[in-house]
Amino acid sequence: MGVRRKWIGFSLLVAFLSLGAIWEGLHRLPPRYVARLVPEPLQPWFWPAHPKEVPTPMATVSFERLAPLLTPGASRPSPTRTALSSPTPSPSPSPAPALLPTSTPSRSIPTPTITRPAFPGPTQAARNTPAALDQADVLLYGVRHAFQTWNNCGPATLAMGLSFYGWRGTQREAAAVLKPNPEDKNVSPEEMAAFARSLGLGARVRVNGDLELLKQLLRAGFPVLIETGFEPDPKQGWMGHYRLLIGYSERAGQFIVMDSYMGPNQGVPYPELDRYWRHFNRTYLVIYPPEAEGRLRELIGPVWDDDRRMWEETLARAQEELAANPQDAFAWFNAGAALFYLGRAEDAATAFDQARALRLPWRVLWYRFEPFEAYLAVGRYADVIALVDANLRVTPYVEEWYDYKGQALLALGDRERARALFERALQFNPNFQAARAHLAALSP
Repeated sequence: MGVRRKWIGFSLLVAFLSLGAIWEGLHRLPPRYVARLVPEPLQPWFWPAHPKEVPTPMATVSFERLAPLLTPGASRPSPTRTALSSPTPSPSPSPAPALLPTSTPSRSIPTPTITRPAFPGPTQAARNTPAALDQADVLLYGVRHAFQTWNNCGPATLAMGLSFYGWRGTQREAAAVLKPNPEDKNVSPEEMAAFARSLGLGARVRVNGDLELLKQLLRAGFPVLIETGFEPDPKQGWMGHYRLLIGYSERAGQFIVMDSYMGPNQGVPYPELDRYWRHFNRTYLVIYPPEAEGRLRELIGPVWDDDRRMWEETLARAQEELAANPQDAFAWFNAGAALFYLGRAEDAATAFDQARALRLPWRVLWYRFEPFEAYLAVGRYADVIALVDANLRVTPYVEEWYDYKGQALLALGDRERARALFERALQFNPNFQAARAHLAALSP
């Protein structure tokens, strides 16, 4: 009887250890496999704990340091753009310029082409709001909609934008170049622009856009890809998201958006779009045939190739927002980005400190890296390392973090750990040129 009890006890121990090993293995699974294999109600058990916001600075930012940054210079100049005639409200599509694909659009409201992921993507949230297409002032046809696969809104939205110009590739093909690791959390607008250029198209990334510019671009026949904040439901919280604008309706007061998460032909009210667009400094990407560059230059105006003017206008706009609300964390963040690109790294670091003190959503540094750049520029290497480490405790899948921490360690004289981090960044994304250049600089 004693032997039998020992065998039962041993069997239970083995079963317990086996279950523990399975449990530990599940916790080590990449999130996309958890999304596939674990029932949705149980999935929160498998996500690592995360903070409520970006870690705040150790010291309070003094008013003496902040006051000079709150003072706008000259009032923000109005962008110089070509005035276009007002469109006639009509449900008919805008006529495509000759440089665009020469397909004949249907005069009826189109049924969008939809590609669904091979496995379940994010749950479609209740805020799915189809646009009133019959009220559209401008509606561009020819975009092939695709619901994003796991964590893939950048490649999916880019593929939709490219489909307007006849590209027949898929989000998977774009992702193979832009984010070889499917868990990579970020694809930058510049990376997407480079991909479009590799196909023989033109692409321009700018910041500090406005709603009227978006409408002008759409009236001229250019879909516009924008980067925005996104809050699909309280459980997931704030995150970054790309959207492709294909039209707008003045009567409904909304843009018509191809959204890889929410669905095709979504109606997004003007105020809501601008509210979340400014979380990314109102960044926009326009893809175009090379023959259209002159026309696009006219629409975008002097900031087409004048980066300094663009960032000066961006700073003035952020300062106007801060004059209205000094507790606006995103306005401080946008001011910090502008200050950094204007060569004022110390002021930029101060602005980023204040943005962090005012509580930024915890995922912000998954997408926006200007604080790392500013802190490196002023020698605040401990801040860079602390922010990277805080992020890595939640997810390891952002190659830029390894590069920034590697730069900080290199500046502190730790060449071997820096080398390992640059190599780690390239393991996640072999196409990441910054880490490749830093690693090459370390080679004998």
